[in-house]
Amino acid sequence: MKTATATALAFVSAISGAAIEPRQTPTPEFDVGGFAASCQPHSVLCFFSLRVATTTTPFATSCGVTVPGPNSLPAVGLTGCEDPRFSWAFEPRDGGAHVVTVNWEWTPGFNQTGSHLVRPEDVVLESHGSVATERYVGPSSFVIKPLLSIP
Repeated sequence: MKTATATALAFVSAISGAAIEPRQTPTPEFDVGGFAASCQPHSVLCFFSLRVATTTTPFATSCGVTVPGPNSLPAVGLTGCEDPRFSWAFEPRDGGAHVVTVNWEWTPGFNQTGSHLVRPEDVVLESHGSVATERYVGPSSFVIKPLLSIP
């Protein structure tokens, strides 16, 4: 029976002109643009915004959130975007670095995720008289690759 099945698959493959392979996941990159993160002076709020597109889809989605700071850029757990298949997170690390993570559910039950390291010098502490607040000053656009596929 195994020989007959293998012969049938080889025949179908020869007719279609393509090899029959296990299901493959796309291998996109995330193109992030308009990334901004800052805490509002004399307020308790911090603002994050970004746009995310993949190299395998023809669209982009906007993401953003306002959260309590009050002065330092806080951790933001996985948060949704306008397109509900996308989500993102922001995590402060030791030594002043931060990590931006993007997640994309490219098909129900299968996700691709990737992270971008924000260097300590890309986040500044600005003095505003009686308070100091953090603000991201690095590149507003960056590419996240390679991505990890998670079933």
